[in-house]
Amino acid sequence: MPVADLVQILVEHWSALEADSPTASNHLRSSELPVLCDSGAVLAAVDSEGLRHILVPLEARQRVGRRVDGVNLTVVETALETTNTFARYADVCCADRSLNDLFSEVCSDILIAIEGAPGKALTATNTVIARWRSLFDSSRTLLGEARLSGLFAELWTLRDLMLRSPSAALSWTGPGGYCHDFSAGRSAVEVKSTTTTESRTVRIHGLDQLDAPHDGKLHLRWMRLAARSDGTSLGEIVDELLSLTDDPPSFLDKLDSSGFRIADRNWYQHNRFVIVDDRWFEVDKSFPKLSLSQLTAAGIPVSVSDVEYSIEIPDGSYGSLSSGAIEDLIEKLVEGLAG
Repeated sequence: MPVADLVQILVEHWSALEADSPTASNHLRSSELPVLCDSGAVLAAVDSEGLRHILVPLEARQRVGRRVDGVNLTVVETALETTNTFARYADVCCADRSLNDLFSEVCSDILIAIEGAPGKALTATNTVIARWRSLFDSSRTLLGEARLSGLFAELWTLRDLMLRSPSAALSWTGPGGYCHDFSAGRSAVEVKSTTTTESRTVRIHGLDQLDAPHDGKLHLRWMRLAARSDGTSLGEIVDELLSLTDDPPSFLDKLDSSGFRIADRNWYQHNRFVIVDDRWFEVDKSFPKLSLSQLTAAGIPVSVSDVEYSIEIPDGSYGSLSSGAIEDLIEKLVEGLAG
């Protein structure tokens, strides 16, 4: 069954259960999902606090020790008993309701894994949870405003791409340590931002950051952002991207590599930005830069590393792309994903 269908089924079950949730603190209200393992049907469940659960039937000799996979994801053994039945389950629960959308993705992966190995349902469940674990764990180091504004600009750029292709997260190469933030085919984009009101100075990291791909072109997107309460938060952009992407786990892995942990989203809810200025430039020979290709072409041996320097972004009267050229560039990036 497709992931999107499973997510919808899960949400429908949880929503129905939430409408009549149990009142006793140690009770669960559950319903059978259309996924079977050798020990019975997998259940969706809701507790008295409104937290969502998925219950995976256990075999007679299987046991689950209480485990916390990140501060927001728990796995315990739960028994359900009626007048005529008694059954034990691996109870997977999301302890933070703001992460329900992410938990839906996890549970859909669990259901798919169980469908593929109905005789090893617990193993399949644990394997999926291990893959997702880090995304539910709060980090001890939160991003500062400079990092947040830079990530905001990157995610906004990814949004522009993803509105045209649900696979656009493939082009987001910066989190993987690549020299450019976005790359597909022979096109690349570097994204810079500032929250200052007047300066157009940006920091360049490395001699290769403003070098174009081989036989390709590099563009730089520069944004001036303002921190305002009526702006957009990173969490809101992330939610939109999760609704657009065809590969949520890959996108979330890259988001995690960028320093933004989905479990920390509530810490950033007051960090909101408005785009005040937004310009795109082709990084051609006339663009201000110091690059490896320039030095090599000039016959200057390059024996230094970890080079950083600052440039002044040209003002609006010089060199910025037209709206039509920006649309063409975005289309080229999307087309580059295919080959």
